[in-house]
Amino acid sequence: MTTTRRDFIKTVGAALATAQIPPQSPPTLEPYAAAEFTAPHPLVPPQPGAKRKVIYDQDNSGPFGTDILGTLMMLQADNVDLLGVTLVTGDAWMKQEMAYTLRLLELMGRTEIPVYPGAEFPMLNTKEEWQLRQQLYGGHRLDPWMGAFNRTNGGPDDINPLPPPYDRFAENIKPQEEHAAHFLIKTIRANPGEVTIYAGGPLTNLALATALAPDIVPLVPEVVMMGTGFHVFTNAFNMFFDPESARKVLWAPWPKFTIVTVDLAEEIHEGDEITPGHKMIEEIAARAENPISDLFQKYAVEPLQADPNHKFFRMADEMIAAQIIDPTVFAKTEPMYVDICTTPGPRYGDSMFWPRNWQAVPDAGKNVSAADRRVFVDPRQYYMGPPPSAGLVNVLQEIDHARFKKLFVELMTKPIRKS
Repeated sequence: MTTTRRDFIKTVGAALATAQIPPQSPPTLEPYAAAEFTAPHPLVPPQPGAKRKVIYDQDNSGPFGTDILGTLMMLQADNVDLLGVTLVTGDAWMKQEMAYTLRLLELMGRTEIPVYPGAEFPMLNTKEEWQLRQQLYGGHRLDPWMGAFNRTNGGPDDINPLPPPYDRFAENIKPQEEHAAHFLIKTIRANPGEVTIYAGGPLTNLALATALAPDIVPLVPEVVMMGTGFHVFTNAFNMFFDPESARKVLWAPWPKFTIVTVDLAEEIHEGDEITPGHKMIEEIAARAENPISDLFQKYAVEPLQADPNHKFFRMADEMIAAQIIDPTVFAKTEPMYVDICTTPGPRYGDSMFWPRNWQAVPDAGKNVSAADRRVFVDPRQYYMGPPPSAGLVNVLQEIDHARFKKLFVELMTKPIRKS
């Protein structure tokens, strides 16, 4: 019998998944057997005024920054029903992320939200492999950030004390025992056509879930992901950290898959002004309730006071939140084919883009328009084309800066949402 490439990938992915996920009690994978798969459920548009059910999959590193701010936006949005938080190693090791996440929920008075431990390691990539690639090939990443793979970072079981205003580990909320991938499968099946997935970190949890239960893919109305890049970072962290998982997830036939690229995220930074001479961080620190006010004061305003040239991070994960809370903030999107390089070597983890009409490419020997230059990164891609299994995804191209900043400040300064 001939095995297709798609069948091979599914088989290998399932084997990797079962190796990463601890068995349930009693240990069994029977609920995910092929015989149990159900027919796709028709996606029903949400009713006007209804809350959007969301699973928040994140590499939630603290104490501040894009991960935490994305979390706060989702907690503060009145039109979001946060069904659970699933954690994945990325910006930090998963256990350290768990400590920050539980304590943040406790500070925000949201201990009813369950938090699930997810993948502690990428599918294939390792810290040692990354260091060896650097020695062999050097680096072409413009951003030196390597998250859990940073040389100064500890190991997966190291948990550092939490700084102010966290001050201590959570006491009134504990992590769930169920693995994140099992929670994803169970929750999506229980709410067919209703659960949006916020994917703010490496895509390991989602790859594991889809390997175990491919039937969940058509049941998800939208996945919103941060990662990939045209020019600023073709080797974006979330893709580089686990390229095999990213490729598997991108190839799945989701009803809608939306990408916030690093190029777009770099257009707005945490330290930007909301009005001339008035920064967003100052407005939030002055008007927000605690713990939001304390976080902005200590990790945004005080560093700026100490160094007026202090550089603030791009608002990447906050843009994912905006796409879920108010997608009209984005002025332009483009359906494109996207793939991730998984070939071992200097381009490992690179993102590649092709427009819908990729065969109608401009002549590389002639002048290329600005719009085409934004899309066609490498002329050598023209002739390869996207992989046969790749599907079209929704790539966000333009954002209304003023509306996004207004949304962000309003969410941070409104009364703390308690449930």
